[in-house]
Amino acid sequence: MNVIEMGEMIVKEIADNIDGEIISAVVWGSDIHGELKEAMDCNLVIVFDRIDGKKLETVGSIIKEKGGSCMDAPLLVEMDEIEGMMDSVPVSFLNILMSYQTIYGRSLFKGLSSLNHEHLRAQTEQSLRENLFHARKRLYKGFSDRKNMVKEIEMMRGLLKRSIQLYCILKKPWLVNDEEKWSAFFDDFESGDIYIKKYHNSDLSSLTEDDLKKLGFSIIDHGIKPLLTFVDEIGP
Repeated sequence: MNVIEMGEMIVKEIADNIDGEIISAVVWGSDIHGELKEAMDCNLVIVFDRIDGKKLETVGSIIKEKGGSCMDAPLLVEMDEIEGMMDSVPVSFLNILMSYQTIYGRSLFKGLSSLNHEHLRAQTEQSLRENLFHARKRLYKGFSDRKNMVKEIEMMRGLLKRSIQLYCILKKPWLVNDEEKWSAFFDDFESGDIYIKKYHNSDLSSLTEDDLKKLGFSIIDHGIKPLLTFVDEIGP
């Protein structure tokens, strides 16, 4: 069962078991436009007129029974909350808009031009700063031993990946898959540093402790910091 089929099945089950209309439902995720026959990344947004405890309980029980391993919990939204989403959580909302399909009810989600760009830039900067601080903490925590260093560098690579995704949402929202986003990062922030390019997707367990440390510093100095500097310079 692919993402769209799974979403349709779950929403129909919810609609048959609640009081009150589901106004709209969309699925979104990395393989929404792909050719995967089995759902790998299934995210669901359901828009109600009003959300109460009974609806939450019903949705929870159906997701637990029917959602499988690819769906954790859908995003539940009341109709009058949609416009505020575009201002207050533009990064999350844009993630949905970049890769979604309406599977039930009305099509409510507006185009990318509806997003408040100043709010999007400010939220991107905040998230990148948090990623930078967390990356530094991960690196010094990893110095205790090699095994711990592998674990912490893996976490740092995740922070860099999320930072690149944030940058692409702000500057290149048409990019969908991870390979395109990595390529955009390397093209836009050519630094001459070999460690991110060479090891960004490799098996860390095969690296020496010295190379692990160099990769860690590269993720900070040649990865997250240049992204943050670019976003910070856009202002305000």
